[in-house]
Amino acid sequence: MENYSWQILVTQIIVIALLLLLIIYLIRQKRIIRLEKRFEKFALISVHDHEKSFFEEIGDRLWKGIHLLAKTLSRSAFLKKYATKYEKHIKYEDKDSISGMDYIAIKFLVGLAFVLFNILTFMFQVLEISLASIFITFFIGFFLPDIFIQIEYQKKRHRIEDDLLKAIIIMNNSFKSGRNIMQAVEIVKNELDGPISDEFKKIYLDMTYGLSIEVVFDRFYNRVKLDDAKYITSSLTLLNRTGGNIVKVFGTIERSFFDKKKLKQEMQSLTSASIFVFRILCFLPLVFILAIYILNPDYFAPIFMTGLGRMILVLIILLYALYILVIKKVLKVKF
Repeated sequence: MENYSWQILVTQIIVIALLLLLIIYLIRQKRIIRLEKRFEKFALISVHDHEKSFFEEIGDRLWKGIHLLAKTLSRSAFLKKYATKYEKHIKYEDKDSISGMDYIAIKFLVGLAFVLFNILTFMFQVLEISLASIFITFFIGFFLPDIFIQIEYQKKRHRIEDDLLKAIIIMNNSFKSGRNIMQAVEIVKNELDGPISDEFKKIYLDMTYGLSIEVVFDRFYNRVKLDDAKYITSSLTLLNRTGGNIVKVFGTIERSFFDKKKLKQEMQSLTSASIFVFRILCFLPLVFILAIYILNPDYFAPIFMTGLGRMILVLIILLYALYILVIKKVLKVKF
């Protein structure tokens, strides 16, 4: 029986290793294709003569399946409303090919993949599959893409926050040369790149549809959720309703943003040592635990094998998480 359990364990390790290798290979191939597309316009071979690779064909078929599933799911009014929260993550270039419902379809597919993997694991272990385990694995798989989406969203917000001063400088210079808001927005979207350019493209598109300045920039704030964007929205709304010298107002905004960025950089340089020590102190207990476990694997056995030990383990994890939250709160400086 013990030999049979070892065979199951080895089989599971091999399957997991193969899946990880396949994922790494697909990620590398995706990176190669992305680099190839970037340098394709500089190559001598015509774009029209380019043949799709095997992975591009798989990607196209996968997206067709995602679009088909999204079309089916869009019949639900609840899911359509739920999909609107993902609209802000769609790039301007992809607005005609990707919708918020496609994100829901991807979440469903990941959830089903987790359920399938769970069923295969139970089959390898010759165990009875429970409805609760299927629901839990689907729940984990369904919400797992949100973690990666949120990470990318936070990176995007940081880049927009860093580039917003550049956008304000360009807009202020445009106002000084006699251009209106729409022309200033057009110059920003053409001059800058990255997420800030993508957001100003959306702003320009909203303005071409005839939406008011208040609505356009309020939608911009709701997409990025930055206090600086709220400040710009409030200033433009006030100017549009009461009138005033837009050059003078944007000059004030520019100086305010510049001073804020300078202060933020100074604070980062002052708190960098404290943050470094905090990170070391966060990982040091884990390093000690790993070292002790390697030297003596049975040292932590009472914690996992006894009821009191499990209670102590839960208490330690809660205190450790509370420690991280409190220190992060203390080190965080709001501007």
